[in-house]
Amino acid sequence: MDEAPPRALLIYHFFHPDNVVSARLFSDLALGLHEKGWEVTALTSDRAWADPRATFAARESWQGVAVERAHRPPWDQAKPLERLGNSAWMLGAWLARAASMKPFDAVVLGSDPAFAALLFVPLRSLWPRSVFVHWCYDLYPEAIVADGAGRAVRGVAAAARKLMKLAYQKCDAIVDLGPRMCERLSEYGGHAEHLTITPWALVEPEGAPSAGDERVRQELFGDARVGLLYSGTLGRAHDFRTFLDLARVCRKRTGTDIVFCFAGRGARLAELRSAIETSDTNVRLAPFCDERDLGARLEAADVHLLSLQPAWSGLVVPSKFFGSLAVGRPVLYAGAKDSDVARWVDALDVGRVVAQETLDSTAAYLESLAASPEALRALQRRARRTYDEQFRKEHGVAAWDALLRRLTRGKG
Repeated sequence: MDEAPPRALLIYHFFHPDNVVSARLFSDLALGLHEKGWEVTALTSDRAWADPRATFAARESWQGVAVERAHRPPWDQAKPLERLGNSAWMLGAWLARAASMKPFDAVVLGSDPAFAALLFVPLRSLWPRSVFVHWCYDLYPEAIVADGAGRAVRGVAAAARKLMKLAYQKCDAIVDLGPRMCERLSEYGGHAEHLTITPWALVEPEGAPSAGDERVRQELFGDARVGLLYSGTLGRAHDFRTFLDLARVCRKRTGTDIVFCFAGRGARLAELRSAIETSDTNVRLAPFCDERDLGARLEAADVHLLSLQPAWSGLVVPSKFFGSLAVGRPVLYAGAKDSDVARWVDALDVGRVVAQETLDSTAAYLESLAASPEALRALQRRARRTYDEQFRKEHGVAAWDALLRRLTRGKG
């Protein structure tokens, strides 16, 4: 008689068909585990990330994955009180739904909504023989404090950390996104296994890095010799000031030979618009693009820009890093030297870490790339080779499959 396949439950706030990056990653993981022989169920919400008024079906079967969606009110995630209320609602709704399910061999729980890991406390009592793994995309309450929370919220953070420590003690393993995040999580102690499984890019082209569509490049950078692109969210966790200052240094040295383009959305976009001056002739803005056009846009640039405010170091990892390497583009990164991306950029030699004190040397570096197209192409090939060797989706899914099978064998 054939042995029944192992059963995995993936719990996350957003899931297919939502197109926010974290939802795509959880959806990819669900399909990947299904292909590797797991019986997979996804437990999520019925609301869309970009528009909480939009809803999805309560249940569906998607490419062999059973999707269960708990209802939640259309509360605004951008408002702190509604966001915390939404967290409490979702944890209660998920627990009620889980109580009607048979136990799973493995449960993978993400970190959205905020404090989602607290669900492990009742689940450990409900399913004592299951393996529980936390896939941590961002740390709470640390992320709330870094976001500029008021005194009252900061005062509650110490108590919240104690609750999160209790939640982490219920985990068999905690999976982080990078070395600095691993260090931050390790501060909680406990007996859970800690390991890093990095995210993967949403677009994984095959073959050598593309030179890009000349029409798209012209739209973004004009006749620039080197085009630098910031694509994606420009939120409170991100920095544009360093790049704007760097663009001004480059303009004084080379005019419009080196052009910076910001194409995205987020809380700081209006601030960036206000900061751009008429003299910033080598700085451009472009609208956020649909995912169907994302690959062409990313390939149109020579170098990609990404950033993280120092206070957020180890709390989140910019997913743009992996998308940049996947299309064979090196990065300029503005962030703390001990952050995850800064460590990778230095260790893997796939770009530069830029700061206020290195603006002149970074501008000279960009000039050298403009003067040597072959050196730029070699750097792009290295970026792509690094992604293929270390960060592809197949590597991530294989690591997850190996981890869950090892842990469930131990439970058995």
